[in-house]
Amino acid sequence: MSYQKGDVIAEKYIVTRDFDSANGGQCQWGFAVYNGKEYFVKKFLSPVFPGKNAPGSEKGKQKRRDQCEQFAIKQLAIQQALSACGTGGSVVVMVDFFKYGDEYGEHYFKVCEKIDTSSLSKEIHTLEPKKRLFVMLTAAGALKILHSNGVIHLDLKPDNILIKEWEGKQVAKIIDFDSSILEGEVISAEFLVGDPVYYSPEFAKHIATAGETPAPTKKSDIFSLGLILCQYWTGNRPFVLGDYTYAHEAILNGKKLEIPSIKTKSKLSGSLIDKNPLDVEIRKLIGSMLKFNHEERPDINEVQKQLKELYNKGFLADTKENKNKLVMNIMNKL
Repeated sequence: MSYQKGDVIAEKYIVTRDFDSANGGQCQWGFAVYNGKEYFVKKFLSPVFPGKNAPGSEKGKQKRRDQCEQFAIKQLAIQQALSACGTGGSVVVMVDFFKYGDEYGEHYFKVCEKIDTSSLSKEIHTLEPKKRLFVMLTAAGALKILHSNGVIHLDLKPDNILIKEWEGKQVAKIIDFDSSILEGEVISAEFLVGDPVYYSPEFAKHIATAGETPAPTKKSDIFSLGLILCQYWTGNRPFVLGDYTYAHEAILNGKKLEIPSIKTKSKLSGSLIDKNPLDVEIRKLIGSMLKFNHEERPDINEVQKQLKELYNKGFLADTKENKNKLVMNIMNKL
C-alpha cells in the first residue's frame, strides 16, 4: 500500500504528501503531520513482520519474525548511539520507530524531523567561495558528530546531505542511517549497502569478496566525503583516466584521481588563472581524503580542522593585509 494525502498511519500521523519511492531504494517516503508538526516519514518495504494470517509455514514466518527483530534492534542501536545529538542539529535523528499494518503483515516506519532544504543542494559549486567553504565545513562537522558517537554512515552522498538555509548561510545536515553500522560491529557483507558511486575502494572490495577482506571503517566515510567535497567545490567528481564508471574502480586498478581545479579572474588583468592559492589548498585536502590506503587518509577531526582554518583565515578577516597573509601562508606550503 502506498499512502496518499489524508491517510492516517498508526492512528496518529496524517499524511500531507503522497508517498513515493523516489531516491528511496527499498523504501517509500512522504510527509505527515502530528500534533501540529510536520515530519518526514519513511516506510520500509522490507522486511515485513508476518501477521497471524500471513501466508507460509509457521517455521518460515518465525524466521521472518526473527529477521525483523534483528532489523529493529539495529535501527534502535543506531538511534541510541545518536541520542546525544538531540533534534535540530547537524544530524537528522529518528524521533519515532514502529511497525504498522494488519493481520497479514506489518511494515516498519521511521519518523524524523522535516527539514526545509535549500534549492541549491545540487549547486553548491555555484556559490561564492566563502559560502561554498562554509557548507563543506558544516558537512565535515556533521560527520564528526557521527564518528564521535561511534557511527559509520556508509552511504554518504549528496542526497543524504541536506542543505538548509540558516541566517543567510547554507548549512549541511546528514540524514539516512539505514545503511549505517556501529564501529566494531560485525555484519555480513551481504547486508552492507550504499551507492557504488561513493564507495571507498576497501568498501567495494569487501562487498566484492563477500567479506573476505577487512570491513569498512570510519575512513570509508572520509573517502565518500572527499568525493562530495570535490563536487561542492568544483562542480564535478574527480576525473579518471580510462574507462571506469566509479572512482573506486580506478583506484583499485592503480589509476589516479585528478581533482578539477578552479579558474579565477585576476584582479589585475581580468584573465583566468589556475593557481588560486585557496583552491590549491582545498584540492590538496580533498586529495588526501581520496588516498587508496585508508590509513593515510585524515580522520574527520583533521578534515574539519583544516577546513576551519582555511575558512577563518580566508574569510573572517576581510582586510587586504590578512588576505595577502593567507596567500603567502598557503603558497609557502606548496
